[in-house]
Amino acid sequence: MPKTQNLQDILTEFVRTRDLEPKMLEQKVFSLWRQYLGTPIGIKTMPVSISGGILKVYTEYPPYKQELSLLKERIIADLNAELGQPILTDIRIDIRQSVTSTPHHTADTPTRAEPPKTSPKTSPDSTTNVPTPETLEQIDQTIVDVTDTNLKTSLYQLFLSQSRE
Repeated sequence: MPKTQNLQDILTEFVRTRDLEPKMLEQKVFSLWRQYLGTPIGIKTMPVSISGGILKVYTEYPPYKQELSLLKERIIADLNAELGQPILTDIRIDIRQSVTSTPHHTADTPTRAEPPKTSPKTSPDSTTNVPTPETLEQIDQTIVDVTDTNLKTSLYQLFLSQSRE
């Protein structure tokens, strides 16, 4: 690898060679959500996960759930157009209390997620691997030069989820 290769080229190559592009596009949905919906819906709702093309969204307010349900097809079409690929197939909206707190992908959150409070081993009642401190340090070192807070947070979460698989 040439010494003059910039970070963007390195990250692009890393994402491409590890087939992480679909996951990166999924993460982009979280950053597009608030921007696309604006206020107040974008602030009073929170996308929490994507699985099998289904975006799960929480809100405290039944009227927002109803409005999102009515606009669901247009939201899916517009977000997929912005992503350049049909990543989303459906949106599921649930009513939850206290969801108006700042989601994980905003600039107000720390650039590094807190390490798990459990031991760095597979928990006995779960099949999910908890990353070791060494893995967390390696992730931190990989993204240390990323200056965009949203990108840094998304990359951290992506690498963290990949380390658990």
